[in-house]
Amino acid sequence: MIRILTKSIVNNTSRVLINNNNSIKSGIIGFNNFSTTSNNTTTTTVAELKVIERTPGVAAPNKRATPPKVPKRRPDKIRSIKYEQYSGIPRIAAKGFFRITTKGFDYYFFDVRSSENFAKESIVGAVNHPVENIEESMKELRDKSSLIMVMGEKERGWPQACEAALKLQNNGFKNVIVIEAGIQELVEKGFFYTSEKDFI
Repeated sequence: MIRILTKSIVNNTSRVLINNNNSIKSGIIGFNNFSTTSNNTTTTTVAELKVIERTPGVAAPNKRATPPKVPKRRPDKIRSIKYEQYSGIPRIAAKGFFRITTKGFDYYFFDVRSSENFAKESIVGAVNHPVENIEESMKELRDKSSLIMVMGEKERGWPQACEAALKLQNNGFKNVIVIEAGIQELVEKGFFYTSEKDFI
């Protein structure tokens, strides 16, 4: 039988003797600083008694050590710029665009970069519609429910592609998605390209 000692009976420096047959003469829930002594017949363990005073209805302090702060996986990552005017435009990464292509979806692939940059390097299948002239180019599309994938210059926030997508949305096109990937990322996912330089 275990008898719990209260603070009125013992103080923080009280000692409790525990026999080797696991019977406790006097005890409390927590012990620390164990030391053992032995003689010819029995072994006795002397334990420092630690009295914890608890107030009913109040949580006890947490004695566990605070875990170390986990370092960021990418401490040098630059956060993307958020443009409020483009918050309603859906976006997709290179991996997602590759899945759409392999699933056999029908879509238009607009490259809204300048004609000079498009001539230097481009993804096979993309049609150049510079963002400055896209309002004229979109007149060729009669079905405004068509899926349109828009790619622009690779820069923080993708403002060029988002600006073209916003113009398309304002003219009634419902399914416009911005590709958040440049030529390099699309080539790495398996897209073919035309360029004066090799990306691989």
